[in-house]
Order: sequence, then structure tokens, then C-alpha cells
Amino acid sequence: MADRDRSNIVRLIAVFRLLKAAALIVLAVNAPRLLNPAMHERLAHLPYVSRHDVLHRLVASVLHLSPQRVEELVIAMIAYALLFTIEGIGLWMGKVWAEYLTIVATASFIPFEIYEVMKRVSATRVAALVINIVIVIYLVLHRLHARRSL
Repeated sequence: MADRDRSNIVRLIAVFRLLKAAALIVLAVNAPRLLNPAMHERLAHLPYVSRHDVLHRLVASVLHLSPQRVEELVIAMIAYALLFTIEGIGLWMGKVWAEYLTIVATASFIPFEIYEVMKRVSATRVAALVINIVIVIYLVLHRLHARRSL
């Protein structure tokens, strides 16, 4: 694989990280709205939500969070968004430290993702696990190749 192809894949990972950061920021900004009783009514009666049992259960569980729990989730989402932003910008700029940061940060969560998949299998959880494993393997191989090229 040519160096240009490798850098394009690293940039694709960067875009993925930045999109995850953006999604987390959107969720963090909107999470406090879940405490509004009017929002409970609107979400619970959305046709798409009411027709899909999984979504209905998810919305119901989210709507019953305490204000303190919502605040904790917002802080966690912002922290992860910051991490993903740092990774994404660093990867986009071709920084070696960003590759190592992404390897360590992503690999450190794989055991938790495996636990979550084993606890309850879902396509989303399996896809997230597989994507993260592929990212770690790719970046490790990319670093090894770069080291051999020196």
C-alpha cells in the first residue's frame, strides 16, 4: 500500500473521530432538554418511537434520569468529545503522537465494549467493537510500517 493510501486511511479515521466528537457535542448540548416534562410528552408520542419497542424503552429509560445523572452524562460526553477532537485534528495533521493516542485510547475501551456485547448483543455494539478493533490494528500496523521505513 502506498504512503498516500495510508495517509488517506489515517485521515478517514480522523474524520470518523471528528464526526464522533460532533455527535457527542450535539448530544451534550441537547441532553438537559430531557429534563423538561414537555419533551417527555413529545418524545414518548413520536410515531417512530412508539412503533419500535427498543426505541420506546430507550427513550423511557433516558427520560427517567435524574438531573444529576444528566449532568454527569453531559460532562462525560464533553470529555469524550474533547478527546476525539484532539485525536481527529492530530491524525488529520499527520502527527505521530495522535496515532499513539488513538491506539491507546481506543484499545483501552475494547475490554469494556466486549463486556457490553457479551452482556447484550446488538448490531450497533458489535459494529462499534469491530470498527474500534480495526482502527487499533490498522494504526499499530501503520506505526510498525513507518518505523521499518526509517
